[in-house]
Amino acid sequence: MMTAPPTIVLIHGLFGFRKLLWLEYFQGVRQLYESMGLRTLAPSLPWAGSIDQRARALARQLATESGPLHLLAHSMGGLDARRWITLQGGANKTASLTTLSTPHHGSPAADLVCRGLSPVRLFAGVRDLTTSKLQAFNAETPNHPDIIYRSYCAARPVAEHPWIVRRHGRYIQQIEGDNDAQVSVKSGSWGKHIATLPCDHFELIGRNFWFNPLHSRSKFDPMPIYQDIGNWILQQ
Repeated sequence: MMTAPPTIVLIHGLFGFRKLLWLEYFQGVRQLYESMGLRTLAPSLPWAGSIDQRARALARQLATESGPLHLLAHSMGGLDARRWITLQGGANKTASLTTLSTPHHGSPAADLVCRGLSPVRLFAGVRDLTTSKLQAFNAETPNHPDIIYRSYCAARPVAEHPWIVRRHGRYIQQIEGDNDAQVSVKSGSWGKHIATLPCDHFELIGRNFWFNPLHSRSKFDPMPIYQDIGNWILQQ
C-alpha cells in the first residue's frame, strides 16, 4: 500500500502573496519540494491584514486538509501559523512549524514605524508586529505540546543591509543586536533554533534588494536551506 507524501504548507509574510503573475513568493521552493516528493500547498493570506485575519484565512484554506501538515513560514507568516495552531483548531492536523525570521517577540522596526508619521503604520499587520503587541500575543498563544517548533534566524552587518531598510536594521541593532534589517536573532528564535543564516530578511525568499553599484557583498543562496528543511520533513 502506497503512503501519501508529506504535505508542506508555505506561508508568506506581511505584504506578501502566493503568486503574482509568474512570480511566486517562495520562488523555486514549490518546484524543489515537488521534485523531492513532497506535496506542497501555498495559501494566499490578506497581504496587510492583522494576525487574526490572516490566521482565519489560513484556517479557511486548510479546512479540508486532514494532515499531518508541516508548516513553513517566512516572517509574519509564522505568527499567523501559531495563532491558527493554538487558537483556531490547527493543532489537530499540524505536525511541525518551521519559521524563517519570524518576529516572535516583535520588531523594534515596527515600533519605530508606528511611532512616526509613515502611512505604513495604518496597516493592521504592521501594528501587530510591535514588541508590545507580541508580548500580549505570546501570553495567549503558547506552543502546543504535540507540535515540533523550529526556527531559523538571519543576520548581516548593518552595512550590508539594503539601503531602503538600513535605518530599521541600525535601530534594531541598538536595541536587540544582530538582525536582518527587519527581525533580530533574539526575536526570531522560537522552539528549537536550527541556525542563524548570513543574509538579510528578503534574501531568505530569494529577493536581492542590494542596489549598490559602489560596494558588493557576499551572495546568499537560500535553496540549500529549503532542501535541508525538506529532507528533515521526509525523515519525520
